[in-house]
Amino acid sequence: MASELTLSVVAPDRLVLEETVQSVILPGSQGYLGVMQGHEPTITSLKTGYLEYQDKNSQRHYVAVGGGFAEILPGKVSVLADSADRRHEIDVAKAEAELEKARAAMRGDSTSMNREQAVLELDKAMNLIKVAKMS
Repeated sequence: MASELTLSVVAPDRLVLEETVQSVILPGSQGYLGVMQGHEPTITSLKTGYLEYQDKNSQRHYVAVGGGFAEILPGKVSVLADSADRRHEIDVAKAEAELEKARAAMRGDSTSMNREQAVLELDKAMNLIKVAKMS
């Protein structure tokens, strides 16, 4: 089908997914952007958020992304993510524990995290929980 494109998502430790899809929505640094077959070539930085894609059967899928970069070509989207987890892979209990640890650091409790790290971890944990609850 001419309207399909290849989506690859790579995290530092693994290939998260490589599929033929109909469309992709990315958390660009300037806001979310949609991509379909034939998109103009683009390279963009990504912020923490969710990547949404629609597979060949029009089913929606979600991936929690913790920043990175995306290269968009007319028939391919390549994502190099700082971290990436498919919705069904997310351990909600672990994300909630990380969220509480980040909140403790934000309150000034004794932790190994400085405030800047705590803000990043808070954002990442909240994003994981949000993506895990998407349907």
